[in-house]
Amino acid sequence: MNYNASGVRNRFKTAEGRFVLHAERTTGLQPFNYQRSPRLTLAQLQGGAEEGAWILFNIGECLNIARYDATHKDPSKALLFNSSPVRTGYPTCHAYAPARDGLDLLVGLGDGSVLLLSLRAHLQAAGISVKPNPAVSLAPETVSEVHRCTALAWVPRSDAGVFAAAFSSGNIYVYKKSHLTGEGSGKFSLSLGSGNKSQAPSSTIQLTGGGVNDIAVSPDGRLLAAACRDGALRLVDLGSGGVVGGFCSYYGALLCCAFSPCGKFVATGGEDDLVSVYGVAERSPVVYGEGHRSWVSRVAWDPWAFHDASGGASRPRTALPEPLAGPPPRLYRLGSAGQDCELCMWDVQPGGDGEGLAGLMAAASLGPGAGGGMKRNGSVGALAAAGGSRPSDGSPVAGSGPGHDRKSSVGKGGGLCPSLPRADMYIIQPVMEHKIHLEPMSDLLYTEEAIFTVDHTGNIRTWVRPQPEAGA
Repeated sequence: MNYNASGVRNRFKTAEGRFVLHAERTTGLQPFNYQRSPRLTLAQLQGGAEEGAWILFNIGECLNIARYDATHKDPSKALLFNSSPVRTGYPTCHAYAPARDGLDLLVGLGDGSVLLLSLRAHLQAAGISVKPNPAVSLAPETVSEVHRCTALAWVPRSDAGVFAAAFSSGNIYVYKKSHLTGEGSGKFSLSLGSGNKSQAPSSTIQLTGGGVNDIAVSPDGRLLAAACRDGALRLVDLGSGGVVGGFCSYYGALLCCAFSPCGKFVATGGEDDLVSVYGVAERSPVVYGEGHRSWVSRVAWDPWAFHDASGGASRPRTALPEPLAGPPPRLYRLGSAGQDCELCMWDVQPGGDGEGLAGLMAAASLGPGAGGGMKRNGSVGALAAAGGSRPSDGSPVAGSGPGHDRKSSVGKGGGLCPSLPRADMYIIQPVMEHKIHLEPMSDLLYTEEAIFTVDHTGNIRTWVRPQPEAGA
């Protein structure tokens, strides 16, 4: 049977095979509270008794740390954030990156504080409930009930040396860890509890978007994407701090964003119930996913589901329209978690040499067996006629629909592409959409072996990936 007694899926099928519910956390749950959305972070430690993979998740005033395969059990450690001078000192976000100096964990709080900690040191502490002992505690906007740290991100290719912190005020602060810890010669002695370090950020990015809900950094560490409360995705050059691109949602705030593994696209979701994919080179949205029936809480790319659109034996190839004929495009899997309690999966193409919007169209045109089908809105005819190619001068694709020229609109309004009419959107359907939680979902995490999903109560469900067939 595919459903439990509450009508929630305990298994679902995609082109790769059947995902099966392996474990579920049903204890220690909290009442629904949108301000305290549980988030999931994967951490990997090397050496010592703590070696292995860990899942970090916040529920209420605790940041729990559990073994990768034991999220349904009592956590190995629970960091209790109950000493804040204001009642909002609970964890709102966290981020991990391996670090040679041991300071690898960032935790953001609802009172505006950002803590830099050692995951291993806290796992080694005696007892299950542990009081956080940060190496550095930051309060760039002062501790206040109105200042929330909404997102944290380590900058790739910095060896866990640079990170960004976003706030509900609209400010994003970029820090160099060496400035905070006093590390200069490459040698560092771990000394927890030192709060007298310089706290000045290396740069401050001020966005006029009414607040930042989420951030993501490109794989090359050069660009930062910010999902803003005013409904705009803003793409920021981390070197200069300037906004270099972005777009406006159909309506409502954007709540989440994520760079594709190739760095060519940014997926977003928000209050318009759409999953939008923004092309960094195209400087405009290239495809929209329609399937959720409420706000999209989280988007995440699945690099382990990367495959050719032809699909081999598991995915029959469908002939492409003549203007799009060519080598079968490669697809990445994109997942989205919604407040409609549903998990949706989408197949999109990251693009490549000479590819881009035409490749995304080709991927979606493979039909329900591959791209999940599509709605041929007003933009498709013009795009197909243009072949989705970019002009020789590198400018964005024009002719995206009747009465709307993307090329002329890009660069206005701070470099943001304006919201498109529904008739001009290129819309695809999910390859999978099922209700898998009883409460609104808040996060999902892809790993090589499984998918972790969590709802606003802290109910974590672990889904095992399809196993390869014998002899395959």
